[in-house]
Amino acid sequence: MSVLIESSPVLFRDIAIAISALLLAAYAVSRMAFPKMFATVYDFSKLLNFKLKNEFGSNIRLLSTESLYFSIILSASTSFVVIVLFFGLHQVEGFVLVPWLIPESFGMGILIWLVMTATFQLFFLIKYLFIWLIGSLFNLSPSISRHFQEIQSLNNCYVMAMTVLCALVVYSNYSFPVLLINTILVGTVIYLLYRLLNIYVKLEQLKLYSKLYIFSYLCSTEIVPAIVGIKLLL
Repeated sequence: MSVLIESSPVLFRDIAIAISALLLAAYAVSRMAFPKMFATVYDFSKLLNFKLKNEFGSNIRLLSTESLYFSIILSASTSFVVIVLFFGLHQVEGFVLVPWLIPESFGMGILIWLVMTATFQLFFLIKYLFIWLIGSLFNLSPSISRHFQEIQSLNNCYVMAMTVLCALVVYSNYSFPVLLINTILVGTVIYLLYRLLNIYVKLEQLKLYSKLYIFSYLCSTEIVPAIVGIKLLL
């Protein structure tokens, strides 16, 4: 058991390097294969803009091949950031929040990443169906229900930034610094709150429903799924 604990930092780093290399390669290939789609999906101006644009929600078909492809990359990148987070927490005095996320071999680490990727992809699909259902119950127009696409666009930008940050730190360190772990935790909380505010302001600019109505709608489609997701993960 002691040997496993002593070798864990090296094992964790090897797994993280392998996954990050695959993700960075996927980003590069995506940039070359789908230049216009890549520029739309990773448009950081949306992340910093509260103004409602004509392409709010974008015209990307949710179930198209390209949309599914970038959704898988988002799921894989999110899984990588989560794995780095739990690897780092494990190195802080052996703290284990989720035991099944701590691999005993390189192959198991890759398998955990793949399973988490599939889980996040399923979660995004369920969330889309949930938003569609809540939108129907609230009698909201399709233009408002399409806020799922806008949320995914914001998620793509934030997760890509965190993925690159984690990759750079992993390549330059033999362990996961506490600063990186705190950055992921604090940054994600701030981002989730900011994302909720960002979407609320953009939806409110549509001038179709009251502020209370939109707030209730976002609470049921954003806060509830987030709480359920965290509970399932833990």
